[in-house]
Amino acid sequence: MALLIVGAMLAVGHHLFNGWANGRTVGSSPSVPQVWVFRLGTAFAFAFQTILAACLGFVVCQLLWFTTRRNFLSIDDINTLYLVERRDVFSTILSNAILRAPLLVAVTVLSFLLPIAAVFTPASLGVSDGVHGNTEGPCVISAGNFAGASGLQQGGILLSGYTPTVQKMAESAFYGGTIMPLPDYCGQNCTYFVNVDSFTFSCQTDVTLPDGQMETFWNATLTGSESDHDPTMPFYVGWATGAMVVPFDDSIGSSGSAFCTPMQARYEFQIQKFNGLQTVSYTMTPTGPMLVATAYDENGKQPSTKALRVGAVALATRQLLLGALSVKTDPADIYWSFNSTARAASFLSMGLGGTLQFVWGDVVKGIEQTAANVTASMLNMDLGLQNSTCLYTQTQLVYTYHRLNLWAPYGIALFVVALALMFGVLVFLRYNPDNLTTSFTDTIGITRNRDLDPLALLHDGGVEADPMLRSGKFRLGDMGQGHIGYRTLDKFEPES
Repeated sequence: MALLIVGAMLAVGHHLFNGWANGRTVGSSPSVPQVWVFRLGTAFAFAFQTILAACLGFVVCQLLWFTTRRNFLSIDDINTLYLVERRDVFSTILSNAILRAPLLVAVTVLSFLLPIAAVFTPASLGVSDGVHGNTEGPCVISAGNFAGASGLQQGGILLSGYTPTVQKMAESAFYGGTIMPLPDYCGQNCTYFVNVDSFTFSCQTDVTLPDGQMETFWNATLTGSESDHDPTMPFYVGWATGAMVVPFDDSIGSSGSAFCTPMQARYEFQIQKFNGLQTVSYTMTPTGPMLVATAYDENGKQPSTKALRVGAVALATRQLLLGALSVKTDPADIYWSFNSTARAASFLSMGLGGTLQFVWGDVVKGIEQTAANVTASMLNMDLGLQNSTCLYTQTQLVYTYHRLNLWAPYGIALFVVALALMFGVLVFLRYNPDNLTTSFTDTIGITRNRDLDPLALLHDGGVEADPMLRSGKFRLGDMGQGHIGYRTLDKFEPES
């Protein structure tokens, strides 16, 4: 029992050591090399395994006497049981010992499995990146300044349309349904804040669509001529969830209509770069009608740089939503009309199985999110410097304690060994009051008696040469006068 208590104390000690190391900086808090921290954890694990193996050694020894006192066994059987008690793998697994002494074999196999605890528990203390502190300060970034003078051709529409750069970024954000990877303006493990004057779509839902507007699944049309390239022009959109099959489960998806107007909006972006991962969050506030970007004013002045750039982004984004997705049938033919990139929208799920189907999500929210994603993606463009705030995150390697990885193997081992030990103590009290061991002295004591001595004198070459020894059955028992030894079956009756 003392050994079991020591094993439990080692498990608690390992737990306390890991708890002490948890959250501490590797190599500096305190200045102990990482390799020695892990070595100490490994030492706890192997000491625990060694102590519990000693507990099971006591149990195995008691089960040896438990078996030999209760059963008549041949010399070969007794030899095998002694080998099992000495943890001989082949005798334990590949012999008939399981038939003669199943409890002895079971506990011996458990002692073979104890090293598993020493394999898993060192992994309970690991290393991970931890945030050590944040430093905030002013910085300058070259993005989001739609009113700046640099990069005009890259970001403007110049009264005629949007540039290929704007179109590419808008399409990437729309098709992916997310924000493009943004530059590390202040380096890795840094968060920067930037305000952008851009646009959004303000949509009024459940409107009455113009005659002929709604087709089968999607249709978005401008209120005026598309050739005007006017980014301020509103558009109607109608959508319906459905498929080319009757009946269709209309409980999924959404259907509806909306009237969407481009509006100026101010975005406050927070872009975090941490360990190669990008996280973008924002708040958006509509700020008024779109600025005119397609004509000179009454004084013959060209629209402002800001109007041109915001108009370019809005025009490129709106163009992705226009068009129709429809399928019409008549007895003669099927008429397909897929002239809209809305089929690639993130808020649309298209079934590509045996039946074509369109399942729309929250369309209005998806349209507004598209405007935000496109605006954020424009931060990849160098549109001039602007002041910002940067938050630098300092990371360091810290120790991390995973309690389950420690207590799962330790707890199972302690529970199983405690049960085996309690049984071993009961066997010791009932079947081994003389505290026999497999030492040389005790072996001589239980084998030198009046029953075995004549057989030993007749023996001249081993069990194979002596049929009496080969066929004899022996059991450990009381020889009288307080002496314990092996006796043959025909010399004494089994003990009650």
